[in-house]
Amino acid sequence: MTSAEAASYEPPRPILTQLQAIFSHHPDADRIAFFWSEAHEWAQVDTQVNDLPVRVIQCPSELALREALVQTDNSARLVLLTRLDQSRLGKDVLARLWRCEPQRISPWRNLQQLIRVNEIDPRLTRNKEGRWMAEALLDCHDRYRDQINFGEVLDLETAWLALAKGYLDFDEPSVDMQALFKWSTEANVERQVADLPEDVKAHLDDWLRPVLPQLSDLVKTLFLNGQAHKLLAVGVACSVMYGEHLASGETMDLGEVHSGRGRFIERYLGGVNIRSRALAEFGDLALQCVSSLLRDGEIRAVAPSLDAAEQILASLGFGEVLSLSPALPGGFNQRLSRYAEALFASLEGGDLAWAERCYRDLQAHWLVVRPDREAQLRRAEMALRLSRWLRQVAPTESVSVGQLLDDYLRDGSFVDWARSRLWEGDSHEALNRAYKAIVDKVAAQRERLNKTFARYLPELAKCKQMPDHQTPVETALTNVLVPVATDKPVLLLVLDGMSAAVYRELQEALSHHGWIEVRSSSDAPEPCLVTAFPTVTEVSRCSLLSGTLASGDASSEKKAFTNHPLLKKVASSRFPPVLLHKQDIQESGGRSLAAASRALIASTEHRVVGAVINAIDDQLSSSGQISIEWGMDAIPILRQVLEAAREAGRAVVVTSDHGHVSDHDSEYVASDSEGGERYRLGGEVGPSEVKLSGPRVVTKDNGVVLPWSERSRYTKSRNNGYHGGGSLQEVTIPLGVYQSATDPDRLTGWFEQLVFRPVWWDAQESALLHESASVYSLSRKSSQSPKQAKRQAVDERTEDLFEKEDAPDSSAQVPAEEPSTSNAPEWVNQLIDSAIYQGVRSKSARIPVTDDQVSRFLTLLDRKQGSVMDSVVAAELKIPPIRMRGFLSAVQKLLNLDGYPILSVLRDSGTIKLDIETLKRQFEL
Repeated sequence: MTSAEAASYEPPRPILTQLQAIFSHHPDADRIAFFWSEAHEWAQVDTQVNDLPVRVIQCPSELALREALVQTDNSARLVLLTRLDQSRLGKDVLARLWRCEPQRISPWRNLQQLIRVNEIDPRLTRNKEGRWMAEALLDCHDRYRDQINFGEVLDLETAWLALAKGYLDFDEPSVDMQALFKWSTEANVERQVADLPEDVKAHLDDWLRPVLPQLSDLVKTLFLNGQAHKLLAVGVACSVMYGEHLASGETMDLGEVHSGRGRFIERYLGGVNIRSRALAEFGDLALQCVSSLLRDGEIRAVAPSLDAAEQILASLGFGEVLSLSPALPGGFNQRLSRYAEALFASLEGGDLAWAERCYRDLQAHWLVVRPDREAQLRRAEMALRLSRWLRQVAPTESVSVGQLLDDYLRDGSFVDWARSRLWEGDSHEALNRAYKAIVDKVAAQRERLNKTFARYLPELAKCKQMPDHQTPVETALTNVLVPVATDKPVLLLVLDGMSAAVYRELQEALSHHGWIEVRSSSDAPEPCLVTAFPTVTEVSRCSLLSGTLASGDASSEKKAFTNHPLLKKVASSRFPPVLLHKQDIQESGGRSLAAASRALIASTEHRVVGAVINAIDDQLSSSGQISIEWGMDAIPILRQVLEAAREAGRAVVVTSDHGHVSDHDSEYVASDSEGGERYRLGGEVGPSEVKLSGPRVVTKDNGVVLPWSERSRYTKSRNNGYHGGGSLQEVTIPLGVYQSATDPDRLTGWFEQLVFRPVWWDAQESALLHESASVYSLSRKSSQSPKQAKRQAVDERTEDLFEKEDAPDSSAQVPAEEPSTSNAPEWVNQLIDSAIYQGVRSKSARIPVTDDQVSRFLTLLDRKQGSVMDSVVAAELKIPPIRMRGFLSAVQKLLNLDGYPILSVLRDSGTIKLDIETLKRQFEL
């Protein structure tokens, strides 16, 4: 044999592992002989053990031993393999060997030396059959070395963990189904199981039965049938095939169920008959694992298993019932299809309750945590809301212009918000068609309402007296801004082009970022401004910021705002009112708030400051196919302006100059006269137009022709939206007065408003809001010193918000707490009475929530399938919105046991979610 051929061989593995143990304890050992009866093709092999050079020589006779022992090359440790034991060797040979005899290979002793334990569990060594485990542990020693703490004694459980680590790369400290499921999702599982030594495969039951007594046969069968890498997928499939939902035969024919189960046993279990109860338990545990992975954000890790489960079910004839699973992507799509069918049925006069149930099924699906599914669910919710609205649209005859404006604010603005989401469409084809059908029906109703509104537009053009809460845009400075500025520093925030629908989205964002809407009367209707005509920036914004009907540009607005007599009176001659436009607010070359403007807003020298933000109007003029959800993230500079106002303790008046209509199936109407996108100065009046004249029409002859239909435009170019016309969307200007929740200096006599939602927005939740329309006084406590006020503001931001005050403010209209509800579900009562909950409660005695509040809170979440808006909680529990954050933080301390996110609060969307199943498991209910 050549040296190259010899280099391709290695000494036997037991010899190498025995040498590792010897050199670990006796680094100077040399001339080591092993009793070894097996012959090999090679005569001599050079290798390394523990970084030491070793030469292994086969010595079939005593003469061969003598020749090897007289070698003079000392560059490598000498290891001799011989068939001769001590009794057949001369004393002179024995005297030259390490420990004066050939060493016998003992797997257990070898292992004991390698892993450095003092003893080995007798269960491992009491019979010869246990030798396989020692050899297997020796063979994979390099893969678990220094990663497992064996302690003083090698026991059976730790030996199996070492085998699992060495051969399967199984890292968990103990074996249970959750650990095995998660391990099965890793990349190399299929190859690792296929490469298991036969002895290990033959004894898998010894590993699994003690820890999985009910499922060991099933798991072992899947291992031996090459399905270990599909453990989680098979488990999810079993949750469908052996779930209770198929037992009645209503969802799927029982004959087909049994036939599919039979095919499953043949293909995946090799014909081994496993009890249905065990397979059902296996499926339940698989779903628990999927839930845990999704909760931890491991969507990518679990996705291949879910796809494989769908393939398994489809191949076995269960493809039509994927929707029975709360986890399968195909099941979610089937639920979407059923929801689309229910929406179509509702449009044709069918039972809306079916669509409600289908939507709840979508909500309950676990994959809604994915960002794309979250957006899909939001659209689905908007479709349901519009379906409710279509069922309750009231007749529009015999109304007044004031009532139409009120109705639009109360209902129409939410309708337009909802349909703006449905205009985005959906990737699910049937649902996309359903959304289009809903949008078309809503648009037809919107056209009828706008046509009715057109009859009253002449009144708005002629300065006819309006209700107090509906303010002509040109009087807003006098009637709205001056009363606020008289009481405290104020910021007038004008979002150019903001419609009432966009305002509804921003209203949520304001609430979530700590801004409270206030009104001068506890029972005041929602205010609004009414545009001048035509509803374009140069007319309506100039009229707003001038305080008189006018048409002009930014420079005209600045001059008029600064010189407004009543604003100058509440300000000072040294620091007069200041108006900031886009070029003033935005940092040159960036999107951030300019330093000079920030300093001006954040100080109180200028008592009256106005700021115009053009983000919405700029987006309207774009033709890009972009859908925007309006909030602080969509308008970053808005957040920065508001934070500067918060720092100065300013009240903020949020409004617009006009609304807009979105471009959806709009039609170009040719015009020979001058005008803009949605108005013209002359010509005949068409069937979808109205002619206005009067002092509030700011044109040369005080006349204009406007389309009342949202579908007409006088420009050939298509944009995202248009303004200038006479629709409710363009004429109605949203208006709100806000204070920071942390501002101790309250507007005198102004009242906090709960966030309003119409009844159809969410049938149950809106009813709660209407029942709980209590408001909270924001009267200023003038007796407080600035230092005391600052301390109070800090205290209100802490979690300890529900302790009784020594001297409550007599002006605060805080409703008394309701008595405990008697209709709490059984699991809620069990939770409150449980030893674990009471233990947490006793350790946190200062948590400022009562068990009754927790019970009512959990009962509400149970009724809402674990998800509810924070505004609804505030309404039902009579908690001021300013205190909601502290309340939720306190309840999380009680419920989020061991760090599990049982109760989570999504601040951006204002959604509270409760994982009821995890709660029951953690509190052992």
